[in-house]
Amino acid sequence: MRSSFSSSVLASLPNARLRRPAVWIAFLAVAALSLTGCDLFGSNDDEGRRVTTDVVIANSGNFSAQDGSLTLYNPTDSTAALKDIEVAFINSLAQHNGRLFVVDNTASDNAGKITSFDTDQLEQIDQISNPRPPRYVAFPGDDKGYITNQRFDENFNAQPSTVSVVDLVDNSVTKQVDVGRSPQGMGVAGGKVFVANAADGTLSVLDADADTVNTTLSLPDCASPKSVFVDDENEVAVVCQGGGEQASEVLFLSPIEETIKDRVELGAPIGSANGSQSAYYSEGAEELYTVSGSEAFGNGTGEIFRIDTNANALDATLEIPQDDGLIGITAVGYDDVTQDLYATRLPVGAGGFPLFTANGTALVLDRQGNEVTRFETGNAPGHITFLRDQQ
Repeated sequence: MRSSFSSSVLASLPNARLRRPAVWIAFLAVAALSLTGCDLFGSNDDEGRRVTTDVVIANSGNFSAQDGSLTLYNPTDSTAALKDIEVAFINSLAQHNGRLFVVDNTASDNAGKITSFDTDQLEQIDQISNPRPPRYVAFPGDDKGYITNQRFDENFNAQPSTVSVVDLVDNSVTKQVDVGRSPQGMGVAGGKVFVANAADGTLSVLDADADTVNTTLSLPDCASPKSVFVDDENEVAVVCQGGGEQASEVLFLSPIEETIKDRVELGAPIGSANGSQSAYYSEGAEELYTVSGSEAFGNGTGEIFRIDTNANALDATLEIPQDDGLIGITAVGYDDVTQDLYATRLPVGAGGFPLFTANGTALVLDRQGNEVTRFETGNAPGHITFLRDQQ
């Protein structure tokens, strides 16, 4: 937005008889504003304004019932609606090239599916069958996806597993790449994909072009690495959940040198109450949020930790508002557009433990952790993401 009178303002300044400094300041401010336009106070008009259209919450559902669903919350009018998308038990969500990807386990064949939806109407586009129970999906290329898979023995002990390579054009798994035990989150940086092997305390580093493992990185004192993100400085952030005598922390690695550059210790074990989303990275705010949400099982505090990924430092520790009818934290997400923090919780069941067969609750918090509002979700909410538009 450029002002048509900028030249006349500047031309009049030499001849104006201004006796008060305040008047000079006012004229200079107007001149500066007219030259810079609206860019002085925000984004350029050509780029538009980002608006959050929907907060999407994946309701994992009951595993035996295979009834995953989505809750769509409109932050403008504070309304929530349940959407049945006919999937099984939802593990995670991801967005890529204008599509929402839903990752779910199918109990009948001990495998899974990745279903994509358009982000305007949330109508199904495609579906990919995966030969093993999937956990997360990442995208090393426009037409390529990586899926971390779970594999257990008869005693439910984690075994070495794989990453599925997916062709997003013909919606098929083209290859399986061997990685460590219990592969979880992934981060894509510098032509590499960093895969967290939670049960091994390592990172498998994959060549994103060749779909092969370059190396496996040891992460000293990193108990149960799960979530992996790439921040604005192109550092790989790994959330170590902690356990036993080992503290929880966030590691920051160089994707080029593949070495640890920083460590940020957190104040409590990290994890969600239903084993789902325990961390969220906000690109717009350059902040990483992690939760200590498993207090019902003796290894959580009900706190949310905010890490400044620009300074690589712990910025705040927020306590979840207390409610006798709710327990645990199952997912977390931060909307940098509205500056609202979202955390989902479960109802209290028998014996004071979480109830996984009933609808949950989403809390909307301000940056200090105070409750702004809340709304009902579907059964066992487990992952949060945000749909946005340019206006």
